[in-house]
Amino acid sequence: MRCKMRERPIGVFDSGVGGLTVLDELIKKLPNENYLYIADEANCPYGTKTNDEIETCVVNLVYYLIKQNVKAIVIACNTASLFVDKVRKLTTIPIIDVIEPTSSYAIKVSKNKCIGILGTSATIKKGTYQKILKENNVNTYPVACSEFVDYNINSDKAFEIVNNKLECLKNTDIDTIIYGCTHFSILEKPIKKLLGQNINYIACGYPTSIKLYEILKENNLLNTSTTLPVINVYTTGNVEKTKKAMSWYKKIDEVKHINL
Repeated sequence: MRCKMRERPIGVFDSGVGGLTVLDELIKKLPNENYLYIADEANCPYGTKTNDEIETCVVNLVYYLIKQNVKAIVIACNTASLFVDKVRKLTTIPIIDVIEPTSSYAIKVSKNKCIGILGTSATIKKGTYQKILKENNVNTYPVACSEFVDYNINSDKAFEIVNNKLECLKNTDIDTIIYGCTHFSILEKPIKKLLGQNINYIACGYPTSIKLYEILKENNLLNTSTTLPVINVYTTGNVEKTKKAMSWYKKIDEVKHINL
């Protein structure tokens, strides 16, 4: 029974395709695992929705993944992670958010304890990152930039929108920046061009992969099967549009549609 449990997939979800940056790090750290990824494109973006609307989306996704017999769930979305305590009450399987492990990692690597936080309006307004960092004597510089979700690295307007939103950080003492939205690391090129190379740019994927590994190991849930892992990707939106949005991520061959 325990063996079968170990072979169950890990559920991962985001409001869109930015969570693939988290999925990629999970695969690197845990290459033997099976994964089920959902891009909730029908409801993207979460960052401009009300709390009640976001909570409904998150609860629906978690219930769906529970029905798929996943052994753990990774909320690969900062805005959705704000509701992790709510959904942990729905199941006994581990649910990992991205905010706690990312905050802890940023605190660890920052030398002067001045950290910028880039997030959606909902994430910055909720203030979870700011709360965790301030409790650890960190000076925070939060910037709400939900607009970044609408752009990718190939967009002609990417540099313009990054410059407009992050100009306020240029003359600060920050030595570390948290990408408080999984999509934002896709825009790392224009962000680094504006703010420079001598800053720690912290995406959520790597710290979250470490946390997931620790929890699976602690619960004896690491997959030891030698069978080739399976990665299934689904969208609640239009398949062709989602595939186009995912075109930068070369490890996915097929995207299927689901209704929630």
